[in-house]
Parts: sequence; structure tokens; C-alpha cells
Amino acid sequence: MSQNETGESKFGCLVFLVVAVAMIYVGIKWGEAQWNYETMKEQITESSKFVASQKNLNLIKVKESIIKRAEETGIDLYEEDIEITVSELYVTIDVYWETPVELPGYTYYLQYSVNKKQRKRY
Repeated sequence: MSQNETGESKFGCLVFLVVAVAMIYVGIKWGEAQWNYETMKEQITESSKFVASQKNLNLIKVKESIIKRAEETGIDLYEEDIEITVSELYVTIDVYWETPVELPGYTYYLQYSVNKKQRKRY
């Protein structure tokens, strides 16, 4: 057998190993971002249910609560990333954020948004 067959050269094995490690790294970072997204989605659902059950709303405190929950999850949120709309029958919470996935020499930003609409219950 010659040295140039696929998978037999040391350089080919090294390249394959580097590509495999890079894919695993990106997969872990993406999976972590998705896990945080799902956790945050549940947190916003809970917040929307709470807000829908209140007669007197303090929207600033609700936003602060959502930001605090996001920090516990590992997501950076700011007040301008949260929009709360209160109508006669519904409460709607819209949240938007970006999660950076840092790669060697490049940062990719995953964009997430959650929209929860809850009927008022009081």
C-alpha cells in the first residue's frame, strides 16, 4: 500500500482530528445556547402567566424580574430587549437577545426571540 491513500497519511489524520474537534466544539456551544433559549422560554411563559393574573401591573418590576431570570440562565438582556404590551384581554411579552458563539478568530451571534401572549385572568 502506498502512503497517500485516504486516512493513512499523518497529515490527513491530523486534519480530520482538527475538523472533528472543531465540530464538537461548535456543537457544544450551539447546544448550550439552545438549552439557555429553552430555559428562557419557560421563564418568560411563567412571567406572562404571572403578569396576566395581576390587576395592577408595574411593568418596570416585571422587566427587572425577566432580566434577573435571564442573568441566572446566562443570557445578557437589557430593558430595551423586552417589550410588554397590555391590552384589554391579553398581555404580550416579546423578548429578543443574541448569544455569541466564539470561534477561533470569529464570533458568530445566534439570534433568539420569544413571544408569549397570555389571556388576562382576573
